[in-house]
Amino acid sequence: MAVSNIDKQLFGQAGATFLSGTENTTREVCSILFLADSVLSSTNTSWPELTEGTAKNLIGDTSTQVIPNGVTIVGQFSKVGLDSGAALCYHPA
Repeated sequence: MAVSNIDKQLFGQAGATFLSGTENTTREVCSILFLADSVLSSTNTSWPELTEGTAKNLIGDTSTQVIPNGVTIVGQFSKVGLDSGAALCYHPA
């Protein structure tokens, strides 16, 4: 069975960047797999659908939310940074 372009982009057709501690990437990211309990950096993460406007009011500040080991978040990130933890950030084509 052929793999669609959507699947390839979702699962990082352009590779991945490993982040740990307080590292960040400014490459576009399509999904993040957390390899340890982690906290996203509020200054080095850009995910407009979650961090701006109404969504931010509903969930609060992402820099105070611990994301558990093993969780994968799918979205359209223009940059991703950590305050703590470890993650694989997958890049779309």
